[in-house]
Amino acid sequence: MESIEFEELLVASMMVKGDHIDCRDIAGKLPVESFENFHLREMYRAIVRLLDQAEPVDVFSVKNGVPEETSHRVLEVAKGASAASNIKAWAKRVRQCWMIRKAKAQLSEALNSLGSINTNNINETLSEVASGLSKIQFETNDKLPRRIGDMLDDYMAVLEERMTGAESGLYLKTGIGPMDDEYGGFDRTDLIIIAGRPGMGKTEIAIHIANNIGRQKGRGLFISMEMSEMQVVERHLADRGNIAVGALRNPLDMIDEQYTRLTNAAAQIQNEDNYVLEGTLSVDEIIAHAERLNADNGLSFVAIDYLGLMRKPKSDRHDLAIAEITRKLKQFSLKNKVPVILLSQLNRGVEGRVDKRPTMADLKDSGAIEQDADVIIFPYRDEVYDEHSNMRGIAEIIIGKYRSGQPKTFYMGWRNGHFVTIDQEEAAKRFSQNEQESKPVSNWRGQKAS
Repeated sequence: MESIEFEELLVASMMVKGDHIDCRDIAGKLPVESFENFHLREMYRAIVRLLDQAEPVDVFSVKNGVPEETSHRVLEVAKGASAASNIKAWAKRVRQCWMIRKAKAQLSEALNSLGSINTNNINETLSEVASGLSKIQFETNDKLPRRIGDMLDDYMAVLEERMTGAESGLYLKTGIGPMDDEYGGFDRTDLIIIAGRPGMGKTEIAIHIANNIGRQKGRGLFISMEMSEMQVVERHLADRGNIAVGALRNPLDMIDEQYTRLTNAAAQIQNEDNYVLEGTLSVDEIIAHAERLNADNGLSFVAIDYLGLMRKPKSDRHDLAIAEITRKLKQFSLKNKVPVILLSQLNRGVEGRVDKRPTMADLKDSGAIEQDADVIIFPYRDEVYDEHSNMRGIAEIIIGKYRSGQPKTFYMGWRNGHFVTIDQEEAAKRFSQNEQESKPVSNWRGQKAS
């Protein structure tokens, strides 16, 4: 059927049903501009207006509410009403035809832009084309609000799976044991920010999470703007085999045990489905790649290393450009049920403080990031600033924000440049001792002891 046939069936069915809940629901969701035919658009506009005013909807009231050149067509359309029970199906088809027309127009505009592309504007033009194409959306179902009480059976089934130790599929475990135990993993619609100063392990923690999701047979996309593809592969192997990156760069010095761990790590990763893409990309390009992978066989996460190197959208202010990036990534996550892990640098203000543990205020352009993020993680290693720190070999995983729980601090070991699980109570004792020893001690004359 052509769009005009669906439009006729819908308008005719609405005139038959009148002031019915189905008609009111359609009028609230289907915009007037969805109709391609002028006369049918005017009839639908009149029906919507009558419903808004709680007036009777029938052939005569619609005829009186349309322009004169349309009025003589109303009766003819009304005679074509078939089964009014299919009214929701007709509305869905009208909407889909409208979106197809919009998609064709967007594609036509993209082709025109590509027709004027040259070596001087290639990046800018491709970015605009990608941005336009990313806005094309096709509706595959007529999703309506669901009563919470009707969903309780589904939720109780999920809860029962958790009680038996099974994975519910709603959340993704990060591989950071104490954090998974506390929160249960990432929600599939989360925007997760991992922020820190250089050397704190931002990339390593993202790779650690990626590797763990790979173990769960997930499918991930790692966008690297700082390392080459081979460096990302190397970091994955090093993390999975708990081998220092330096050892892989000097393989002749490796011992048999390291070779064994490397072989085992390679065998595991070989059978997993993680992808990597290098290059400086815009948020629209990243989303286009991610949606393509997600459409193929599903996607478990997208990791982006890192925000500061992304190509920014045009904006008068830097913070507004950052806001557009985080907003689009959050929308992508909500739409596709794919969590996004976004790495970010902290500003230099932390370097001037005695206590250099990061806070939310240390995030660059923190307003939009703090607002859009569901989870904000600050990896912190005290030994980076104090080589004599009692926290050597221990990393703090500071949760600055967790939308589904209270912020907390967890501890991970730091060995061979990787995060490893350690006893939380023992690490907390070490932290307490370190805090006491870091306080200046005064002698009896009131002078600081040397």
